[in-house]
Amino acid sequence: MNQNERICHEKTPQGIQTALDSLAMNKPSLSSLAQAFGPVLVAKAEVTACLSENQVNIPDIPESEWVRFSKGVHLFAITGLMDFCREFKQAAHMILPPLAEAFPDIGSDIEAIHRNIEDDSLDADDCVQAFVTNYSGNLSALALQSVTSPDIFRFALAQIAEPFKQLQARAFAPLLKEHPWPHGHCPMCGSFPAVAGLMDDGEQTWLQCSVCAHEWHFRAHTCPRCENNNQRTIESIVDQNSPARDTERVDACQVCNSYLLTIDLTRQTDSVNMDVAAMGMMGLEDLAQKKGFAPQAQMLWNQKE
Repeated sequence: MNQNERICHEKTPQGIQTALDSLAMNKPSLSSLAQAFGPVLVAKAEVTACLSENQVNIPDIPESEWVRFSKGVHLFAITGLMDFCREFKQAAHMILPPLAEAFPDIGSDIEAIHRNIEDDSLDADDCVQAFVTNYSGNLSALALQSVTSPDIFRFALAQIAEPFKQLQARAFAPLLKEHPWPHGHCPMCGSFPAVAGLMDDGEQTWLQCSVCAHEWHFRAHTCPRCENNNQRTIESIVDQNSPARDTERVDACQVCNSYLLTIDLTRQTDSVNMDVAAMGMMGLEDLAQKKGFAPQAQMLWNQKE
């Protein structure tokens, strides 16, 4: 891996499955976690693999909007999200079944949403527009049709939409080459990172968005959530019993009481899937949460239902 370049990220369904198998073998205590949530990661990657970046319209963004961008307005807020109505039903068919398995407490609700999408009781255009606009009235009405809560319905739609956000982020990446982004939230979709990769002997930090998977360079030794860089108030938590204690840690900010998973990639020679790598740090998350810190971004395996 060239340490002067961004994370060499393995994003294919096959690569993700290989990473999951490796996680289950190397950390047997987390095998149940990999079995529960791994199929959702693979399903999302399979949806993305069926798509083409040519489906994304690259807009001509005026300079006035780049000024807003420089002040912290993320790109999707300026351009909007791509239209994925045509692919919505197929994406739901691929993602919702493993999602229902991963969350048994709300599995019946997710299955009900899936049935209503499959039989066209829920219209794809209505679902996509409700999600894109985030209008609570429309979301509540659609949730009522599935006999579920608006929160669960919004959660299911967010999982379906994620591959399309990732596709759009990849297509838009060249637009950012000449537009610096010094902020801790994602320049594409505005979400916070769940994991950071350290390069160049730990002095170069790349953040990965927890939603659209975009990667961006960020200031070292700084909390992305509140941008605190006072090292006296940033605590590094390491699992001394872990064989990966030299390469995996949690950086916990005492100012905003949040934590970020951090992986030293300087010793990596192969591609890595940062989501699976983050899943493999669940033990560190437990340590951070016992100290009263909360994740900067929720992933499937660390959120409360």
